[in-house]
Parts: sequence; C-alpha cells; structure tokens
Amino acid sequence: MAKGKNNGVLYAGLRFLFFLTVACSILPAQEVQKKTLTRGKLWICALPNGSEENEDGYGSRWYDAYPGYYDQNNDITGGESSRIFNVAQVEGEEVGWYYRTARTQGDVYSIDPTTLVKNYNLVNSAEPEEYFYGTMGSFKLNSEGKRHMAYRLEGKVMAWSQSKYDDFVLIKCKLTNTDDVLFKNFYYARYVNVLGPGNPLGTSFDMEYLWDGEVSDDIGFIYYDDTSWSPTSGDSAKYPYSPGNVTGDRGDPGNIKIANSTDKKLYSPHLYAMSFLKQGLTSNKQGQKKVWRCILSGSGSAPFEDKYPGDDQMTSWSTMTDILSREQPAIGWRQAHATYKAGNLAGSLWERNPRYVYAIGPYDIAPGESIEWTELFLAGQMDRNITILGGLNATSKFVQEGLKNLKENWAAAKELVLNNFKVPKDIPPPTPADVPRVNNTAELLVEAAVGMINGQEASGVNLVFKGVHVGYKDPLIQEADFAEYRIYRSDISVEGPWKQISTLSAAEADKRIQNGKVTFFLEAPVGVPYRYCVTSADKYGNESGMTGYSLVPVSASIFPSNKLTNIKVVPNPFRQESGFLTSGERKRIAFVNVPSKCTIRIYTVALDLVKTIEHEGSGEVTWGKSDSQDHIGDYMLTDFAMNVMPGVYIYHVESRVAGHEGESTMGKLVILK
Repeated sequence: MAKGKNNGVLYAGLRFLFFLTVACSILPAQEVQKKTLTRGKLWICALPNGSEENEDGYGSRWYDAYPGYYDQNNDITGGESSRIFNVAQVEGEEVGWYYRTARTQGDVYSIDPTTLVKNYNLVNSAEPEEYFYGTMGSFKLNSEGKRHMAYRLEGKVMAWSQSKYDDFVLIKCKLTNTDDVLFKNFYYARYVNVLGPGNPLGTSFDMEYLWDGEVSDDIGFIYYDDTSWSPTSGDSAKYPYSPGNVTGDRGDPGNIKIANSTDKKLYSPHLYAMSFLKQGLTSNKQGQKKVWRCILSGSGSAPFEDKYPGDDQMTSWSTMTDILSREQPAIGWRQAHATYKAGNLAGSLWERNPRYVYAIGPYDIAPGESIEWTELFLAGQMDRNITILGGLNATSKFVQEGLKNLKENWAAAKELVLNNFKVPKDIPPPTPADVPRVNNTAELLVEAAVGMINGQEASGVNLVFKGVHVGYKDPLIQEADFAEYRIYRSDISVEGPWKQISTLSAAEADKRIQNGKVTFFLEAPVGVPYRYCVTSADKYGNESGMTGYSLVPVSASIFPSNKLTNIKVVPNPFRQESGFLTSGERKRIAFVNVPSKCTIRIYTVALDLVKTIEHEGSGEVTWGKSDSQDHIGDYMLTDFAMNVMPGVYIYHVESRVAGHEGESTMGKLVILK
C-alpha cells in the first residue's frame, strides 16, 4: 500500500475523487459491454472482470463451454449462476453487493469500453492471441441511495489457440479505490454453481471434487462428474445398461438408459478448476497471498453448515467472513466423506450438489490505493476421441486421464503467467480457418463436388480455406517454417473423434491458391455425412489449433442417372434410426441414383400425398435437411411439418431432365419406429 503522501496533495486528490464519484452517481452511465472469446477450447462470454454473461447469439445459451462450439447449450461451470461479491467495512457500515450477469449492470458503469482484440497467430508476439479489456467503475451509492463502494476496476480476459495453451482462460485485474474513505477488511469473492454441461440424463448430486497435492495449492479444488448419490439414502445410483450397470452415470454417458442406443458419448468427461492465483496477487493486510475456499450445497434441504445462504445474505460482510472462516479442508470429497460427521463441514453428500466460493482478502484499501490479482478458469480431459465413443473404457478412466491432462494444462498456464502472458516458444503457422457461424470470410467452406482422381471422375468434397500467406515467418523465431496443411474428418460431431485423413504440402497448396483461398478436392464415400477440419503445421511439427471446422456435416454425392430402374432408398427399411452416429443425421433417409432434375412425391398406401421434393443437382436427395446454418432440421417431416408415421409408403420419381421429361418410376419404402 502507498504510504507517507503529502497531506495537502492527498487532500486535493481526495476532493477530486469525491466530486468525480458524485458526478458518476448522478450522470447517466454507459453499461459495461460483454465480449466473447472463442479461440481456444475453453470459450467464455464475460465482462472485463470475468463476470460471466450469456452468449445469446447463434441460438446459443452458454456462458462458458468446453470444448466450445456454436449452437450448443453447454454451460460447464455454472456461469449462468456465477456471482462476484464485494464486501467491506466502510465508515462503520457493513457494505456489500455483487455482479450477477446483466442483473447488476445498474451498479457498475463503463469507464473505458470493452474492446475485443483478435491477435490471431500472435502477430503481436507480446500479447495474448485473443483477449478483451476494459475498465469498469462502481458507484459510491447504488440506485436506492444505499452505501456502495466507488472503485475503478481494470480487467483483461485472455485466451490462446495453440494446442499447449488452449484449455484455459486467464483474467488479470487491478482494483483502485476511487472513493473518499478507506475500504476496511475488503473481500473480493467468486461464487460458482458447480455443474456438468447440459446432458440428457437429468441426474443430480453427482459433482465430486478432489484435492491434488501437486497442483491444488495453486488452483484449488478440481471438479468432475461422478455417480449420483442421494443425500437421504446414501446409495450410489446404477443404471440398467452398460456402462451404467458398472459405473453408474459417471461422466454422464448417453447410452445408460436406452438399450442399444447409438449415443454412447460422455457428456461430462472433463475436469475443471477455478481460482485466484497466488502468482501476481497483492498480499492482504496480514502480509499473506491468501485464497480462501469453501464448498457449500445448493440444496435448500441441506444442514445449515453445508447450505449456501443466498445472495442477499452473502452481500453481508459478517455472513461472508463467517462463510470464509469455515475454510474447506485441503482434501478431496472421498477422503472427507470417509470421516464425515455432522458439523465437520466437509464430506457431506449434500456437497455433491456443490456451490463453490473462493475469495481474496482481507484488504485495507485507502483512497487511491490498488490491489491486483490473476484468476484462472482451467479444464482438462481424457482424449476426446475416446470419450465420444464412450463405454466402460471411457467411464472408468476419464478422471485419471483427465487429471493428468489438467496438470499439463496448468503447467502451461503457469508458464504464461510467469512470462507476463507471452508465449515463450515458436508457434504454429496461421490457422487456415476460424470457427463457423461468425459470418466472416475466414470460415472453412465444405461442399459436395466431383473431382479427378488418377484421371477418373470421383465423388467427394471441395475444401476451401484461407491460405498461409506467401512470405509468412514465425513471429517469435523469424523463420519461414510453414510446411503443410492437415485434413481431419469426423463421422460423429464437431467434438470428434477426428481422424487425420490427408495432408497437403505447402508447395502443392501454392498450386491451388487463388485470391488467398486454397481449394482442395478430397475423395469421400457417397451418402455418408462427415464434418471436416483443416489445420496448419510447421516443419518442427507445431500444429495450429482446430479452430477451422465444418459445423454441419456434408455428404459426397453420387452422380446423377437417367436410368430410373437404378433408384434406391437408403436405408430401406428405416429402423428407428439411420445408423449414422452424428446426432443430427439420425433421421436421414435418401434417394440415390436419381436424375439431376426431378420431382419426388411420397404417398401413403391410401395414396394420400405426404411429401413433395423438388430436386436439382447430384444423383442423391434426402427427405428433408440436416440442421443447418439457418436452423432447418426437417428430416422425415411431411409437407405439413408433421413427423412421418410408421408404415409402408409409395414414392414416385418423375424426371425433368431435358429429353427425359415425364419419364417416371415408382417404388416403396418402409418406416419402422
């Protein structure tokens, strides 16, 4: 803290700060704007201090997501219920208030606007790859005239896409007292409603925490999804189908309630931690770099010592200090539960519905003085290519493997913190594409196409992406080290499993580049929907992040045919599902070997027309479309937007190709549900 200032200068400064504070409390103030980071695997939408906000565009509802991708409803750390509390003793009063998304925008205002910087591929090697920053002010009095705390908070939220650094977000803040009085015993705390991501299981009391001796002194408790335990019965929940009959709903496997389900993925295979870091933290009034941690229950039925008391109570300085005094033992839930007794404050089954409070303080902050901190949101996971496929191999090992990955990610994050948030080594070449659905020209374009393979026409897809510019040099080592593009494919989802299927050398890519875009034809099986991803790599093997992928699966199309006797329906019969693993393709049914221009009509056996399809293009057409960028998902719907009923149907295909107009054929298809 600053000491020994000249009294006259201090008095003049205090008068200026007082009038500035009063003016800010009277004049209309601009709201603090949220921004979104989507460059790494861990996505976040927040204010400059890391107070999480709702990403309300593109049909999304996430606050933070891992791995992030658009069109998800996947809030992994309870961001929708996240709060940041401020409590202190000011002029003999207990003062407290909190941020909770836009609900508390009236308590803060923007001093410097929130600015998003896309420093992609570290063109400026001294800055993070993607970040936003801004300055927030709080009022001396709130809108009801209640005592507040006037302060200035400068914040910077940072992310990276390099594979070593893409599993965390770092938040750097500086808070300055702009009030005219001392903030005594000030605490700054974050509350998190610890959740797994959105999943189809509807389970509860299944979040577990562990304490790891290697890293938890720095990052605190580590959370993951385990089996459901009822606080009243104490029984671990089991489910009838594998792997649930062995590991319960651990990791939230999708196939534990429905026999023979093709949805086997783990919906919650990640581990994560959240904490203020001692690195760069201002020492508190006791001279300690102290982070307080307490785990409470979100259940209203929990015993008093376990229960989260509610937001209004948490804004009380006395309640906050009481909560923090019940500091969580530095052990995991399993160890605590083995010795649990009422009043021990740890190991209760109620803690499997956890509310996590972590805080810094106490500080005495005089007018004009500041405190600083760095905060971490960190995730880790087992190989996603394994957890997507699910099964006992995934549910039994994802915690052990995920913890190993989380530790590696913390080592990488710590490296950046200690290096002033600068990447200290050579980096991959520029990414060939950005995440889809952001309406920019840097997205990966995938479309069905016909190309030449060994002099023969072949069905496949064209990949169109941003080329690494001629003359590119690694900004850190100043070497022209770009070597190749790598092409991946997934038959399930944008989460994986991704399999590398091809490479394109820099020299070959130069032959295919036009107006800064590379077009690459890739042969692919007809009628099979795949998602694609392109990365770049240098000669040392450093590979860019998987930021450029196709959100909507694309199928290579069969050549059109005028031989109407070759038309087939695939699959036929349709038995509940198409057999494709990607979730949006489970109702996919296609007509193949059709003319390039035709009309298909589908009737019931009573000859009631249920669907008319006008087709122009390849030799394949589907009954409806997959979920697309326009949110159209009408596979197997009638013309009246009704789900088709099980039964036998008649289809009639009429050619409209020049010279073949009016030629037609009929057939039948069977739908079993």
